[in-house]
Amino acid sequence: MSDASGKARCGCGCGKTIDRRPGGGRPRDYYDESHRSRAQRKRDHELRAAVPGFSHCFVTAELVLRADELFAACFSDVPLDGVLELTSRIVDDAQCVAAAAVSEERSAGRTWSEIAVAAGLTEGQARARWGGARTAQRLSAREPAPWARQPDGTDAHASQTMPPAAQRASDAASALGRALRTLRQHAKAGFEDLAAEAGMPAFAVRWVLEGKAVVPWTTVFTLVHLLGGHPADLRLLWETASKSVPCLPDAPYLADHLAAGLRGARLAAGHPAAASICLPGFSQAETDAVFDGRLVPEWKALCEVLRSLDAGPEPFKALWAAHRTSQGQGRRST
Repeated sequence: MSDASGKARCGCGCGKTIDRRPGGGRPRDYYDESHRSRAQRKRDHELRAAVPGFSHCFVTAELVLRADELFAACFSDVPLDGVLELTSRIVDDAQCVAAAAVSEERSAGRTWSEIAVAAGLTEGQARARWGGARTAQRLSAREPAPWARQPDGTDAHASQTMPPAAQRASDAASALGRALRTLRQHAKAGFEDLAAEAGMPAFAVRWVLEGKAVVPWTTVFTLVHLLGGHPADLRLLWETASKSVPCLPDAPYLADHLAAGLRGARLAAGHPAAASICLPGFSQAETDAVFDGRLVPEWKALCEVLRSLDAGPEPFKALWAAHRTSQGQGRRST
C-alpha cells in the first residue's frame, strides 16, 4: 500500500521502497521483475502446500489405477456411461500430472520461460495454462482414485478400507495372474507368441498375467488352453476376480469343481510339490484324492489345505456346503 508521497513497499516482502506516483502506466507492485518472480514462487509454494496430494508422482499413481480400471472395463460389460466417465477422469488426471509437475518446478526455482521451452509454448501460454491459483484449484477439485496407493506403496487414503468383496476380487485377480504365470513358466511360452496365438496385444497378455486386468472367461479359457493347462482349474479364481455369480453344478459334479478350485489355488501358489501340502492326519494318497475330487475333507481340513497354499476359503464355501448338503440328502434317500 502506498502513502501520500506515492511510495510503497515491494510486494515480495523484501522491504524495498518503490515509487507508485501517478503517470507512466500501471502503478508498480514490485521493485523489479526478479522481485515479481520471487513473489510468484512464494505464492506457488503456499498453494502447493495447501493442497493434499500435490505431488505429480502421487497423481500419476492414481492415473495408473484408473487406466487399469478402464482396461478391465474394455473386456467386461461396463456400460458406455461408465467407460466415458473413466475416460474423462483419466484425461483430467493427465492434465493434473502436468500441472503438478510444473508447480513443483516453479517451487524449485525454474522460470516461466524455461517451462515454456520445455512445453513447446510461449511464456504467456505457459502462464495461462499453469500459473497462479489455477493449478491449486484444479488439483483440489479432482476426485482421488479409490484405494489409491502412494508410489512408496503406503495407503494414500488411510481412512478408506476396501470392502471385503472388492478385496477378494483383487486378491483373486492377483492369484489368477500367478496361476497363469505358473502355466507359462512350465510351457516356456513367450509373451509375443502367446499374444499372437490368442489374438491379443502383447501388453494386454502381460497385464492379465500380472493380475492387473480381468478379461472375459473365453479369453482366460483360450490362454489356459494355449499354455497347456486345464481351464476348469482356473474357473473359480476367474469367477471371484470378475465378481461373477457362480452357477453351482449338479450334485454329482460338486466334488470335481471343488477339486478344480484347489488345483487352481495350487497353481497360484507356484504348484508346490504334493509332499509340502500333505496335512497332518492325511496320508499322501488321501491328499492326492482331495486334489482329484475323490475325497472332500471336512471344512476345517479344507481351510488348512487352503492356508498352506496362501488362499482364502471364502470362494469355496458355497461349493463345499452344497456338496455336504447333497451327501446328506443322498444318505437320507437310501
